[in-house]
Amino acid sequence: MESSSAAEESPRLLSPPRHSNGKERRNPSITPRKFKRFFTPRNRVPSNPSPARKALRELAAPAVNHRYQTPAPSSPLGPLLEEPLRHEDAELQSDRQSKRRKCHHTPDSSPCRPYRQSDFNDGGLPSSTADRPELLSPLMSMSSSQVAMDTDEEHSEDDLPCDPRPIRRLAPLTSRGLTGHLAQRQLGGMPRAGRSYMSFPTSDWRMETADFYSRPNDVHSCVSHDGPGRCIPFCVATCNKSSLAAVGDEEGRVRLLESAGDASEPFSNIHMCFQAHSNAIIDLDFSDDDYLLATASGDQTGRVIDMMTQSPVALLQHHTASLKQVRFQPGKANSSVLATSSRDGSVQIWDLRCTGGPVQDISPPEERETSLRYRRPQPKQGCAVNSLYHAHARTSRQVRQAPSLGPGDTPSRAELPSRIGGVSVTALQFLPAGQEHLLLTACEADASIKLWDIRAIHTSRQKVPSPVSATAPPASHSHWRPFGISSLALGTDAARLYALCKDNTVYAYSTAHLVLGHAPELSTRAPDPPRRRHNAVPQPGLGPLYGFRHPAFHATSFYIKCAVRPARDGRGELLAVGSNDSCAVLFPTQERYFRDDLTGAMGNLSLENSTIATGDAAASSSSSSSNPHPARPSSARGTLARANSSSSGGGAVSTRTTDDIPIVRHGTPLVRGHDREVGALAWTSAGKLVTVGDDYLIRCWGEGRADAADLRTGGETGGRRWGCGWADVGEGWDASDDEED
Repeated sequence: MESSSAAEESPRLLSPPRHSNGKERRNPSITPRKFKRFFTPRNRVPSNPSPARKALRELAAPAVNHRYQTPAPSSPLGPLLEEPLRHEDAELQSDRQSKRRKCHHTPDSSPCRPYRQSDFNDGGLPSSTADRPELLSPLMSMSSSQVAMDTDEEHSEDDLPCDPRPIRRLAPLTSRGLTGHLAQRQLGGMPRAGRSYMSFPTSDWRMETADFYSRPNDVHSCVSHDGPGRCIPFCVATCNKSSLAAVGDEEGRVRLLESAGDASEPFSNIHMCFQAHSNAIIDLDFSDDDYLLATASGDQTGRVIDMMTQSPVALLQHHTASLKQVRFQPGKANSSVLATSSRDGSVQIWDLRCTGGPVQDISPPEERETSLRYRRPQPKQGCAVNSLYHAHARTSRQVRQAPSLGPGDTPSRAELPSRIGGVSVTALQFLPAGQEHLLLTACEADASIKLWDIRAIHTSRQKVPSPVSATAPPASHSHWRPFGISSLALGTDAARLYALCKDNTVYAYSTAHLVLGHAPELSTRAPDPPRRRHNAVPQPGLGPLYGFRHPAFHATSFYIKCAVRPARDGRGELLAVGSNDSCAVLFPTQERYFRDDLTGAMGNLSLENSTIATGDAAASSSSSSSNPHPARPSSARGTLARANSSSSGGGAVSTRTTDDIPIVRHGTPLVRGHDREVGALAWTSAGKLVTVGDDYLIRCWGEGRADAADLRTGGETGGRRWGCGWADVGEGWDASDDEED
């Protein structure tokens, strides 16, 4: 009994004592406080939970490794420090929002705490060992991750506080100045399709003109062949496929000069010379294949010369005054069709394919024998297929102003006098291939440019021919007096037409807007554009867009010309003009160089405030545009002064007018090359410039950065500048970077 009772009591002694409080267990009651806390939205729950709630969440966290990865509890590598978070870290952790936490640059899986900016010293290293990133404990990892999760859940998107700092967006490379453009050029790609404007050009406009120079061996002295002394060269034309340049002088001779710069044949020596006329040669032009050379002379005739034999093949003699210009037609009819203009006010269109009567008064070339190896081609009379008489007849206003305009384009330099009352047609220019049936003309009376369709036959001497369109002179001319045009030149892509005016300005026109309105003649898609009805009313054309001026550029005579170097072989387009200031002036024509001058003015051009009227409407349109537009910048306006030395009066002119178009003054003069007026000039196929001056010199200008800088900065020591010329771009252009600092 005792043993059995002991066995029964032993398990009772081994079990722990039970404490019963005697209180009946019931379901938890629902109080208003509990109900409110249970059904309250999370966005209204206070962001700072109680310590008990934090402890419960730490023990029952479902995503312990969501924020940080910590070593396993069984890992021999325990946490280095188990210190609580710092006060600033706690504030950063509690105030961090969900969207900003997702944009954090530190990976979420990193077990290390990222550096702060304050943790680094001046040397870029951590300030102390205590500030190095340490491994966080599992408890800290659970706490930080759960608090972050709870914060994301308790805050709605509507209650998220906004960052007071504005969002900084990445700026494109095109808006980061020179460095951005250089990086963009190396990486490739442009911000948009097609051609885009670079607001920060990578080079100064003077980079296009600063490298021109000329040495003494690049000068040819025009010596007379008829006697002792020298003769004045009048004109120059360059070959299209070779480096030869043809120069016509006042004795009627044509001399060929080699502009390549070879030591075996310098520019100062004559490559070939032959007699073409008995009077001065005013203008020259080569055909596209360089086999024919057309001449315009002061003896009232023109000739087409075969360059293989240096003999004339056609005589052009329908003019009654000295000729001013001659131009071959481009395109399919090249070497067959050409145009000439004269002081008699007419324009003649010649076709060498048409037969004419034989010419008996052309003497054979000197010292040339006829043999089996050489047969002189029989010259023929040129056939004029179209004649534009009175192409630029004076208006009633010009007739009234004629006594006060001065002598104008009077014959000089051994030229035959012209007819009384005729308006000299001083400039000719064909449009490029595809539009070669269109011809541009300008005169001495005003700055009006007329567009003609040479397919329309004009043969009457009594009737005034009707052009396709005509542009009115600039509005500034109506406030003082008319100014004539001495030369026309087309840009590389024929989008711009440059007209050298006697008011010391080169005006730029848009060839696409020479006719405003319906212009089927300008179409390039149809193989044969339609012709305008005979005697149709001329349409107005858009006036000049902007102009070029320079203090060293003065056009005091109609012998001063302009020429355009096309943009090819890595060279930019340049406009060269002669000047009465004993120098030639170069203007870069790329509009990105002077975009600031055009800003605000180009957008204000319209039919109401532009010079597009003709005849009597020109006065009304110019008067309405005389007031400057308020939106145009002041930098785009300039003053226009009368600077024609040939005008009567001789006194200083106080009247000044305001231009209604922007004026660009980015030009570079080529100094010390000539001592007198520089008239004609031309560009070679290699990009060199040949200038002709009244100082009997013909000079060739080449490009060389080191040579041009040496002439500008070397001084006169040892005569190193004797007989040289260079581009004057300013004193600080050749300064090195060390000197500028």
